[in-house]
Amino acid sequence: MKQSLSLVLFFMVLDYCCYAQDVKPEIKQYVTFVAQQNTSAKDYILNLFKKYDIVILCERQHTETTQYNLIYDVINTEYFQKNVGAIFTEVGSYSNRQNTFNFTKTRFANDSIKQLEQAVIYRNGFFPPLWNNTNFYDFTGRINTLNASLKENRQINLLTCGTKNPSAEEQATPEAMKKYVKDNFKARDSLMASYIIHDFDSMQLVSKRKKALVIMNYRHAFSKNLFAGDANVGTFIFGKYPGKVANVFINHLALTNEVDQRDKDKPKMFQGMQMTPVQDGKWDAAFKAANKENLGFDFKNSPFGNDNFDLWPAETEYTYQDIFTGFIYYLPLEKQENAAGVKNFLNGANFEEIVRGWNLFNKAAGKNEERKYTPEFEKAMIQETSTFRVWKYQDLKKYRQIIDQWLNK
Repeated sequence: MKQSLSLVLFFMVLDYCCYAQDVKPEIKQYVTFVAQQNTSAKDYILNLFKKYDIVILCERQHTETTQYNLIYDVINTEYFQKNVGAIFTEVGSYSNRQNTFNFTKTRFANDSIKQLEQAVIYRNGFFPPLWNNTNFYDFTGRINTLNASLKENRQINLLTCGTKNPSAEEQATPEAMKKYVKDNFKARDSLMASYIIHDFDSMQLVSKRKKALVIMNYRHAFSKNLFAGDANVGTFIFGKYPGKVANVFINHLALTNEVDQRDKDKPKMFQGMQMTPVQDGKWDAAFKAANKENLGFDFKNSPFGNDNFDLWPAETEYTYQDIFTGFIYYLPLEKQENAAGVKNFLNGANFEEIVRGWNLFNKAAGKNEERKYTPEFEKAMIQETSTFRVWKYQDLKKYRQIIDQWLNK
């Protein structure tokens, strides 16, 4: 027994020495910590539900697909189906919630019928229109398949909480559209939080399953308000249920203060910022050095938790453990993928009305560029929105250089 223990300790020291030789001093503490962790991302999320009633996941950028493989692995467990069951999402309009919910519960005669129905529901689930990111579309389809295999009391309840779609009256005039944008986008977080809180409280009265998974993108998942205006969804939920909420950052990239030049001509509210690896690449380098790519742990009592919160581009005194409960590292940047394209996305759609609504919204959002309907434009959009394509991060080579600076090669 003593001999076995000695061998284990020997190999642990050997591993540490190997890591120490391969990295610069600034990241040695991160590498050592990561090398000692052994809880997978999936198990970490499930373990949080044993301590908390609500777990908020901070989604990567909306086009990224591999994160939804992880989320599906979480919900495709007996524990989640027995004890949680509810998923609230930022993606998908609250207006279209019932249709999406019904879809996930429907048993279809065949996959062709299912796909056509799924495409229509997905197309109508967003405004501005033409949101054809593949990940959430695939996710709803997988939930439908999963639910068909489960008893009713174990099925997954998918509840979309995104901005309401405008009514016909709100799309009737430019003035009405401006009012719609003002009413629904300036208070977007408080509205989304109100939908979640209302339904979560109702669950406590009528359901045996009293826990929920919440999926929010970027700042919407923060526990503290760093935005000049409406607070974050996470801030509202943490305030409403003190001690009962955890939130988790899924490894991604940090925003800078520079507008991505590829987005400079978009309306301000849709301009993306340039991105860079978190903590100047130190975190990603540590996981690479430790040869780990699927872990979860609390920020508290880790070297990661004490780092300044650079995910937010403005200066702040907060650290990562001030904003998030935990951290998931699920696949390095080069293994993450973005995807767009939904088969039959515009099948049966009134594209002239889509273009009209699109133009009204852009004008209300401060961009006066107008798209003109033509049969050729419709044909091109049908092709573009229905063609499946996958891509890596455009600046991946630059990110890799930033990360590799911490590794002694």
